[in-house]
Amino acid sequence: MEEREFVAGSKGVWERLAVAVEDAREHGVRRLSAPALKQMHEDYRHAAADLAYAQTHYTSTETVAYLNRLVAFAHGELYGTPPRRLAAVWRFLATGYPQLVRKHWRTLAISGGIFTVAMALGFTLAFVNYPVARLLLPAQYRDTIADSIARGGNSGSNEQMVSFAPVFSAYITSNNIQVSLMAFAGGITFGALTAYALTMNGLLLGAMAGMFAKAGGSLGFWALIVPHGALELPAIILAGAAGLVLARALLFPGDLTRTDALRTNSGDAVRLVIGAVPLLIIAGIIEAFLTPRGGIDPTMKIAFGGVVFLLLVAYVALPGRKAPATAR
Repeated sequence: MEEREFVAGSKGVWERLAVAVEDAREHGVRRLSAPALKQMHEDYRHAAADLAYAQTHYTSTETVAYLNRLVAFAHGELYGTPPRRLAAVWRFLATGYPQLVRKHWRTLAISGGIFTVAMALGFTLAFVNYPVARLLLPAQYRDTIADSIARGGNSGSNEQMVSFAPVFSAYITSNNIQVSLMAFAGGITFGALTAYALTMNGLLLGAMAGMFAKAGGSLGFWALIVPHGALELPAIILAGAAGLVLARALLFPGDLTRTDALRTNSGDAVRLVIGAVPLLIIAGIIEAFLTPRGGIDPTMKIAFGGVVFLLLVAYVALPGRKAPATAR
């Protein structure tokens, strides 16, 4: 058989296998459907047999080189070792996650909008109706912090921040993690619980900010919040966006059943939350070693948080933008 005829007879199988390899690289072989995975196995065996034939009859040709690469890549995806899977995790964090966040930027904007509006309302409430705003605070802090700040003025606020910083900061971190989980899982309730989690956390943060501002202690408050909040708060908003992705599938399934729509969109939602986990881990490290530490100028803490947030924006906005052009 002529090499040209050999290539023409199997070219369709090779191209289909190459597409499957790219899909497995981008999303992971476990994300492939059962029929797609079965087809990939069959095409891999076909290509391996073609490689053996080509090595015998068309030695040192471009066909052999191409099949060598294709079969090796397909084998790596189908029977990848743990280091291979670790490389896939790294690719996801390095480029896949920023691309995923940009893909769902509208949903992310809605999540961030809910949180921001609630925070503004909480801040305003502290000035318009202080007793109601006080009820938004956790019970264990209403008397020890809110009332003391209200009576103590600027000096009292700073003393309170130094005194309660370690415990209060730990509470905020724990609360933010719980809110993140609730915001994501709340998507199953057609987004109602997601919106509730984002709203209540925004109201809480806004009310506290308003109380400290009213007492003249804004600098100390934001020095406590911004260093780790620069990552924690975006993580909450990302978790809220993940919940809204699930909610959208349930509310607007299109031509699919709600079950199929949920199954189709759950992958992106889960990956949005998984990608936010490192943000919470880094924020926890900052919260443990920097946020409650005394002797550091509050403006330096706030500046540090600003730099961290700008790095996060750059991470989301830049990686992976050249990939589509390269693929074309």
